[in-house]
Amino acid sequence: MKELDYKKLVNFSKGKYSYNDYLSIKKMLNEVDRNQDLKDKFFVQWNQTVENNSGNEKSFNHIFENIHYNILLEEKKYAKRNILWNIYRYAAAILLIPMLAFSLWLVIANSHRGTESNQLVLQSWVEINAPEAARVEFLLPDSTKGWLNSGSKLKYPAIFKETRKVELLGEAFFEVKKQDRSDFIVSLENLDVRVLGTKFNVSAYAEDVFTDVVLSEGIVEINGKKGIFKHTLMPNERISYDSQTKSAKLSKVDANRFLAWKDGFLIIDNEPLGKVVGRIERWYNAEIVIQDEALKNYRFKATFKDEPLEEVLRLIALTTPLKYNILKRDVDSGGILEKRRVIINHKK
Repeated sequence: MKELDYKKLVNFSKGKYSYNDYLSIKKMLNEVDRNQDLKDKFFVQWNQTVENNSGNEKSFNHIFENIHYNILLEEKKYAKRNILWNIYRYAAAILLIPMLAFSLWLVIANSHRGTESNQLVLQSWVEINAPEAARVEFLLPDSTKGWLNSGSKLKYPAIFKETRKVELLGEAFFEVKKQDRSDFIVSLENLDVRVLGTKFNVSAYAEDVFTDVVLSEGIVEINGKKGIFKHTLMPNERISYDSQTKSAKLSKVDANRFLAWKDGFLIIDNEPLGKVVGRIERWYNAEIVIQDEALKNYRFKATFKDEPLEEVLRLIALTTPLKYNILKRDVDSGGILEKRRVIINHKK
């Protein structure tokens, strides 16, 4: 009787009970007829319940009928579950043989395809693209990390082999993760850069005459593809390959100046306008037309940080006899604004 009180019976009659409550009440009621003492205690408790709730006699009408009804309902519910379980079990037994046969066929078929699939994965390449006027940070499978500059593309195999080889078109900064007996190679159109673990910058845009490699830390080996040359770079050295003369020039530089672009700095260090204009175009996703060839030889020295194109052009014009005109941007057939177009002329 300690396990059963009138509140539990009332809740059970209202359908508010747990499965354990149901089992407890069912057991108790089944034993009432066989246990006179239990029946007497039940009767006493019932009278006490009615006396203590004299204002709620109506709520206790036919409580035993409700209890028995819920017990029958619960038993029917579990009986139905057992029937459904048997149906599912028979259905599973019927379907098991064809499922096993199909699974066996898949295993056999996949075993034949396994070698081909693995080969496809080994041969697949991933490509990262940096949109115009944007810089993209990347992380390679071997934990090598770096940055891609505006309008650049980097391709690398989905799974590196013994030699880690990537292909670059554009400009990128690499911080190569050192791995014993595993070289890291950046393949360019005109040369290969081979390293073990180091930090360096590569600029190799298709439209540029020069391909530049600048070393910040470590040692890199430069091997020419067109024209026989081989150089080893030390920190703060740059090799510049001229695709027209098929020659390479080694020079001492401040490597930080060539790496500053990844931090948002556009640095012009005593460079001619004809060379700088290409970097400005990529940096701002613009097209700049110099209509006076003499202006291309004027040199500039400046550092810009998150400056708009208009401000860069204005500052350049302050030290050079040039004038510029930023044309109105048109909308193409797809509803997209075209590149900004700038016309530069000699100021007379």
